[in-house]
Amino acid sequence: MSNSSGSPVDLPIAPPPLTSRQRDELDRAILKRLSDLLPGPDEIPNQTHIEFTMELKDWLFCQTRLNFTRIADLKIFQISESGNTPTPSETSILGVFISCVGLISDEDQLAFLYESFVRPYTGKAVDRFYDYLKSNNEKFRGRGLERPYYAKFCSIFQSSATGKSRLLIELQNKDVLVIYMNLREPSDFGFPKRDLVPARILTENLDCSQAEYTARCCAFFAAIFYTLQQDLSAKVSSLHFDSTGDAIKYWNSRMCDMRSPARAKFFEKVQSRYQVIFDEIKTPKCQESTDRGAPTVEETAAKLGNARIKAPTLEGASLVVAVYNNMLKTPHVFSQDGAPKLVIALDEAHPLSNMSSKSFCPSHILGRTINTYCHDNDASVWVVFASTTSPVANFLAPQVIHDSLRVAIYGQLLYQPYTYLGWDQNADSLSGISANDVGKFHHIIGFGRPLWKSLMINQTITGIMTIAAQKLCNSKKFNLQDINEALAVLSQRFGLNICFGHPNAVSYLEKGVASHLRICFSTTEDRSWAFTAILLHGTSRSLVDALKVLKAKVDGGMIETGHCGELASRLLLLLAKDMYVRSNLSTGTISDLHYNGSEDAELIHCQKVSVVNFLEYFFGDEFWLKAGEKAKTTFQHAYINFSHWVPMENFISPKDSKLSNVESSSARCDSKEWTLRHWHRTSAVQCCHLQPLVDKMIPIYFDDLTLGSSDVDPGKTSSERDLGFVMRKYGSIQCLSELPCIVLLLDLNVDPKLSVTFPKKKPKHLKTDQCLQIYASGISGTTFPFLRDHFNVAELLRGLVSRQEEAPSQAAIKHLDALVKFGITATSRHSRWEAQDTL
Repeated sequence: MSNSSGSPVDLPIAPPPLTSRQRDELDRAILKRLSDLLPGPDEIPNQTHIEFTMELKDWLFCQTRLNFTRIADLKIFQISESGNTPTPSETSILGVFISCVGLISDEDQLAFLYESFVRPYTGKAVDRFYDYLKSNNEKFRGRGLERPYYAKFCSIFQSSATGKSRLLIELQNKDVLVIYMNLREPSDFGFPKRDLVPARILTENLDCSQAEYTARCCAFFAAIFYTLQQDLSAKVSSLHFDSTGDAIKYWNSRMCDMRSPARAKFFEKVQSRYQVIFDEIKTPKCQESTDRGAPTVEETAAKLGNARIKAPTLEGASLVVAVYNNMLKTPHVFSQDGAPKLVIALDEAHPLSNMSSKSFCPSHILGRTINTYCHDNDASVWVVFASTTSPVANFLAPQVIHDSLRVAIYGQLLYQPYTYLGWDQNADSLSGISANDVGKFHHIIGFGRPLWKSLMINQTITGIMTIAAQKLCNSKKFNLQDINEALAVLSQRFGLNICFGHPNAVSYLEKGVASHLRICFSTTEDRSWAFTAILLHGTSRSLVDALKVLKAKVDGGMIETGHCGELASRLLLLLAKDMYVRSNLSTGTISDLHYNGSEDAELIHCQKVSVVNFLEYFFGDEFWLKAGEKAKTTFQHAYINFSHWVPMENFISPKDSKLSNVESSSARCDSKEWTLRHWHRTSAVQCCHLQPLVDKMIPIYFDDLTLGSSDVDPGKTSSERDLGFVMRKYGSIQCLSELPCIVLLLDLNVDPKLSVTFPKKKPKHLKTDQCLQIYASGISGTTFPFLRDHFNVAELLRGLVSRQEEAPSQAAIKHLDALVKFGITATSRHSRWEAQDTL
């Protein structure tokens, strides 16, 4: 967060993953060994010995009458404030202390992540990825220059913590040989750990010539193929398996276990074989600057008239092809049925996109190497690159002219990146939790990424929320001066829509996926809103600063305000609810990142709040005097709990003609289930632009056994007199609930006014047409008294709704876009082609 001066303020840093039992053991161990705990000068680096000794000594002796459960939070055990990797001296201090206490090893610190790799796999993502590889293999068929695709490699591109690594490992249960390798940076201490042999070969010492790196790639793949063939054949013969399938399962069980010594032994063999092959390939020609591994710019330009150019021979090409073909002869393993047989997985592959000092990109050379050995056979052997960054989807040959003029070598197509890794795998079933408990931490954490729930095995609530916050910000400090961080925090909850014609849109979205938990190729945002809200509302200053960033992006045309100002009303409603819960804190609520209580507590922005109390806060103390006592009594058991907005692309009604015929009405949720599901994940709905009558839906829950869930419908009508036309049973809505409801019309760009009506007479049918109708206009303290205490927020909201026209760049893009979409609507912009300059 930022302080009043706008400078970054540290986010709390997650302590090591100690359970309550481990903390108790730590207390006992320290008390028992207090006298000889401190290491001597020879045991830790000289330059840090005095500072370490004095800080730890002072802390220990002041705690002799207390407990030591906060020792994990000592500054000396934290990552440096600068965000840099701990220095060797810092690491040594931590290692010395841990070894003295005798409780925690490096493996124990990563235990909770290892557990996520051995727990039963949930969801169908691995089945879909298996089918994806099978389909890719079919698309690759053809011979030589007739093959449409470049090579047998593809990519998994998705944001952090979505299950990319686990998906690759899980292929072992589809009878696919899996060689998993992690290429993360040396400074990255994440899990799975960096595999040193492949990482060093492929990502280090890139000051060599392009020809030498080409030889390294060929030698690497040849060593992999040779070692696999030798290892698998040895297992089959020595262990006397009844079938090759059993041998594959056994081999996978050892190679896909991140703690197995067999992995280290396999890569040791690869290293030895690699050196032999590399020495065989490497000739004096590699030392020359001819770099025969790729055409020069001049050669490429001269050949552009021919769309299909045979690639120059790579150093070591014949050797890697020979070894590969020999591996394919392994009995009963590489049958030609098209199903995936071997996957070489290169995870955390983004270092391969870094340009070397000799002006070649490692990914290009790797792609050409794969192209060399795979283009003359149909064996389903695949290299899969996985990363959070988009360049992983474009590991093609060098593009020295322009993307639209790509030189094609044995096919010019790349496979569409795979992005579908599943969602909500750990969520409670609708019947698995009471509607009164949906705001509790243990329920909310089951939504979205599977990582959050898996962390509960060994992490505290503070640890989980801090990890989520740091992943969202891609930083240990929440810096609102960083535009990407500010927009990441806002977009998770307020449903920011990006104008794709804006010049900065693509870079922002790519950065969002790589660093700020946005999901690729999906309208679904990550449901880490509970943690996001805590970040955003730590100080009123941080909220204002974030809204200023948003306002600037709206004015610049990158963020859309909506066709009718929908963004401003989303902000107004959700900010009001956030401010209400902040000013009415309940005991035991999780309200910041330092909470260390029970997982049975409610997250502050997901807890239910009284409709009666909220509307009084929103519209002022006299609201219920205007609405009447009958209205107040009707909603006395009503609650709302929305913490974020979810956008819709189609009508609410099951008769929406835009939906496919396959999705029949019987397969869709009725109104009761639909509103209840949104209540369970504390979401409110932003309807699609063409939805008649209503613009948004906020679920209302009646805490009464005789009632159920209803809704608040912010109307889409244009004036106060149209409120009476908003009916839930209208054909495009078809909400058949008989519970009381609220229709709210926000007319924000006119003079302030508030009017409220509620039926005074008894309805014809009990609980039918009990609709509280509210007309509220103008963003001011008159209509919304809570804004009097938040003047800067009110000013920024007024700035959003007072814009008389779209930003020029945004309007121009929309006009041009409309011209090529003739007929999709009956509006003039999609029909009148003569009005090129006036639409």
